[in-house]
Amino acid sequence: MASLTSAEKHYRLALSLVPGIGAARLKKLLAYFGSAQAVFAAAYKGNTLLPYRLAQSIASSSSLAQAEKILQLHASEAIQLLTIEEDTYPKRLLDLPDRPAMLYYKGQALLNQQRVVTIVGTRQLTPYGQAAITKFLEELGPYQPLVVSGLAYGADIWVHKQALEMGLTTVAVLPTGLDQIYPTAHKKIALEMCGGSGGLLTEYPIGSGLGPYTFVARNRILAGLADVTIVIEAKEKSGALITAYYANNYHREVFALPGSIYSATAAGCHRLIKRNQAHLLTHIDDLVYIMNWKVDKPSQPDACLNHPLTESEQMVFIQIQEATQPITIDALTHATDLPPGTLQAALLSLELQGLLHALPGKRFIIAPIYSQNRKV
Repeated sequence: MASLTSAEKHYRLALSLVPGIGAARLKKLLAYFGSAQAVFAAAYKGNTLLPYRLAQSIASSSSLAQAEKILQLHASEAIQLLTIEEDTYPKRLLDLPDRPAMLYYKGQALLNQQRVVTIVGTRQLTPYGQAAITKFLEELGPYQPLVVSGLAYGADIWVHKQALEMGLTTVAVLPTGLDQIYPTAHKKIALEMCGGSGGLLTEYPIGSGLGPYTFVARNRILAGLADVTIVIEAKEKSGALITAYYANNYHREVFALPGSIYSATAAGCHRLIKRNQAHLLTHIDDLVYIMNWKVDKPSQPDACLNHPLTESEQMVFIQIQEATQPITIDALTHATDLPPGTLQAALLSLELQGLLHALPGKRFIIAPIYSQNRKV
């Protein structure tokens, strides 16, 4: 796909700012006239192919001047404008009937990674829900997915924090423009995501206000961006269930965490499972089996390194590589029979070389993408 010219981006943004032109109407106008510039030209000429009131609204609006200011602000904040013609636009959204005509993105993460997982849930996250998120992200580590959530209180922010701690790439979808991090209490985490390998995504330009409809609209993007949506604790009336609803409509897989029958925060998940709107999720292997995900474990690490591993590093690497889940330092001590000082030095060296990730609780997993960061 070819990129749009800067002029066409300007006109397209301006067209989206005209009162009465939402994503659906913008899509129809672009399909009929071929470009936003052509729509404006038709409006100025009084082209009868445009409804009179709409033509008047376009011709009399100050949206072109507004769009210019917004684009300048976006450029100063390193915010990208993504359109459907560009390779940077999330490909999983392209076939959706209600796809956003444009997206605004700040960050380094690639939105078209091989695997994308959305994780959402209640704002009243319990310790059980926290533990489940941490567990599932640890188990997802070897598959190196892009982890998506909504930056909201409760489950969302816990997902982002844990993903950052584990070295997983994470992106938040916001219901506002990127000049208004919502909620403001999570601005620090949002900036950390942008400054690292993650990012922030929205369909609203700078200056857009927050409204009830923007949350529902955000939820459809959360569902559409991903191959699979995981619901972690949800009440019977929950925004997470709206995300699951969209995921089902988009023919994407949905998984839900079961909980206590006495817990209000489990009721929504149980409803999804009972109605066959979600698979039951107790271990990430449930998801991996349905999605048919596989990990090609590196068998010859030395071939991708500038310097060969030492004997102790090789022993530790092999033990972590062969483990089916995060391995503890006690298990490594038992398996390698290395002195504590030698083992700690080997682990530190492997981590600095990008060969493994250290997880909370002194546990370790192989970093499957380490070879991409090394010279071959």
